Formats: sequence, structure tokens, C-alpha cells
Amino acid sequence: MPLCDPLGIVSALSFAASAAFPPTGPLPEVTSAELSALRALAAGVPGQPVWPGLFPRAPVKLARLLLASTGAFDPAALAAVARSGYGDDRHKQPRSERRYDVHDAFACALVHPAIDAAARAALAVAVLSALPTRRGWRSRRKSWAIARWAVRFGSLDPARLPTLLATSLTQGPTVVQDQSLDPHPQGTRGALDCFASRWPRFRRTLAQARKADAWLDYPGIADLGRAHFLAFQSGCQAPWVASVFAVIEHVLACGDGDAKNLVVVGLFEAVQGLAYHAGPTGDRYEAMLGPSARAAWADLIEGWTGEGVRDLAAWRSKGR
Repeated sequence: MPLCDPLGIVSALSFAASAAFPPTGPLPEVTSAELSALRALAAGVPGQPVWPGLFPRAPVKLARLLLASTGAFDPAALAAVARSGYGDDRHKQPRSERRYDVHDAFACALVHPAIDAAARAALAVAVLSALPTRRGWRSRRKSWAIARWAVRFGSLDPARLPTLLATSLTQGPTVVQDQSLDPHPQGTRGALDCFASRWPRFRRTLAQARKADAWLDYPGIADLGRAHFLAFQSGCQAPWVASVFAVIEHVLACGDGDAKNLVVVGLFEAVQGLAYHAGPTGDRYEAMLGPSARAAWADLIEGWTGEGVRDLAAWRSKGR
């Protein structure tokens, strides 16, 4: 996994060098200072082999994926390659003249900001519905893994897919409730203790501040929320990043009024401004929220912006 600094922030270059393909976490933000190095690492465009005719390795594919998330590459050409580059020349001889399966182009098309949600869904249907006679099982398994990743992190909307396909992409192993968390967090202290149990750095900070009688619940949870968002934005895959989402959902589903209020007023209010300005990354953060958290998040947005405005995309549209 990419190496994180103490706050969990990882650079796009570190992500490209050390993550798997498809990734297991969200894409980090790409800075302008990193673009030149990523272009060099990408060694071409999605769907293109690297010199001298070799299949690109994971860092090359990840560099292309990161560049695509910034709008690099022609979107029409990218979608066309992703649709046509799988398996059509499977039986072509000699083998050295066959194309490789264009998993990188498929993934890039699913994150390209100029390819809208409907076009992404249509592409996923086309790629995932290909007949087995055209492609081997390893190739099909990889493209399904890419689509599941895109659904999980908000780049592919399952609501736009056929029901059976959407169910196949969204279903996962049964989640067993974490019995080690307080089943009914009480008050701000109960909520904070849940977060501390899953984030070692926050646990130490909280303990030290309480010992010095310097802890303030609402400013403290706001700082936690901002640090978590920045780590998520950077693509950090440390276990605590996902665990914080789980704790947010647990407190809002099972906590008392004071515990829930701390998360909504303290954490969500601190994060929503960051998420609003972060564009697609903010949308992916929003997509990671569980059902109770998503409802509270939507209520908060609606309270600030007006009736019917219940997600970041609608909020941004209203501001235009």
C-alpha cells in the first residue's frame, strides 16, 4: 500500500509506485507539480503497450488512471478503445501481434470527468456483458474487479446499470457487526471513544488532551474530520481510513442524540466545505457514507442550502 505521512496523506506519485491495479482505495488528488512525472511514467495513452511492445505494469496503468482523473486523454478515443480493445483478436497469430486486454483504458474511462455517468454505465454494460468466447476468465475477472472498484468509490453509478448487473457489482461478503464497539454510544464521550478505538493517532491525541484538561469535543471532532478527509483525498489505504467511515455510520445508527449531534454538527459541518470544493473526490467521500450517515449528511446540506438540495452535486449546481 502507498506510504502515508502521520496524517495519512499520500502523494499521487507514491500511489502510482506502490498501489495495486485496480486500486483498493480511492484515487489521490493529483497536483500540477506531479503531472510531468506521471506523464513520463504513463509511457503513452491507455490501451497502448509500452516500448518495445510490452504489456504495461501496474505503475504505468496507475499513472494513466491518475492522469485520466484530471481530464487527460481524449475522452471519445478513450471510450472507443475501452469498448473495442477486449479480445477481438484473441485468436490472431502470431501471438506477438495480439493486443493486450485494455483494462487500463476501461478504468480510465470510468474516472474521466468528460465521460458522463450515463456513458460510463453504458461502457460498463458493454465490457462486462461480453461473451465468454471472446475473452478468457482472467480477463473477465479483472474487468469486473475494475467495475466493482469504480462503484465502491463513486465513479460508476449502479443505479444506471441493469438490476442484475448492479446487484452483482455491489453485493459483497456479509458484514459482521463489530462487537468491540460500544453498541449504543452515549453522549459525546461515547462517540469519541468509538473513533479513538479505530484510529490510533487520534486515540493518543485524545488521551493526551484529556489528561491536560485541554480537550474540546466539537473543535476536536472537527479536526478529526478534516484530517480524515485529507487522508481519503490523498488515497491513503491505511485501515483506519475505512474504519472511520464505519464508526461514523455506527454512531449515527446506534448512538444517542448527543453522540449523533457531535458527528453531524462537529464532524460533518467541518468536512462538507472541503468536500464541496474537492469535486469528484468529495463525491467519492459522500458515496462512502453508510445509509444513516448519508441521510444525516443530506439533511445537513438541505438545512444550509434549501429544500430538495441533498447532495454535493445538487449543492454545486445551485451555486452556479
